[in-house]
Amino acid sequence: MKYILAFCIFLLTACTSTGQIPTTVPSLSPVTTEIPMTPTTEPCAFVEATQNLPDVTSQVDQAIKELQSDASGRAEAYGENCVYANGQSTFSAMETDFYFTVNVKDLTDDNELGTWIVNTMKIVNALPPDSIIGPQAGFVEFTFNTTGDQKILHVPISQYNQLPADIDPSDAIPTLFPTP
Repeated sequence: MKYILAFCIFLLTACTSTGQIPTTVPSLSPVTTEIPMTPTTEPCAFVEATQNLPDVTSQVDQAIKELQSDASGRAEAYGENCVYANGQSTFSAMETDFYFTVNVKDLTDDNELGTWIVNTMKIVNALPPDSIIGPQAGFVEFTFNTTGDQKILHVPISQYNQLPADIDPSDAIPTLFPTP
């Protein structure tokens, strides 16, 4: 037993270090990252909104009436109102949208409807670029009326502008609105 105790003491003393091993702990200094803050006078709530564009409406309405006297056209900006707690708001436009109403003989006649789409899009695309507000392309909504019925078609301007410039009007409807 004496030998076992002596052996254990020998092992313990052999395992302990007589010199000191230098250890360094890296110093961690706090890193501060400033988050940029944009000062605002007060917070607001964003609400979808539209605004009439009377000058553009006058131009498109006059142009469509030259094609059909009882037709009508209007333009409006689509965007958001930033509504403040005091009730005031500021409008930011995202796009300009157009609405045209024309009378047609037959709602199933692709050539007649396509002719109206092609001619109306010429009116929209001829507008001065500075009269179109908002960063994205809007749409044109067509309301085709007959004596007893109507058909509403919604054409994104960017989609129409991808069509061939010389598209046959009878191909406009099937190309813009393919049947599944």
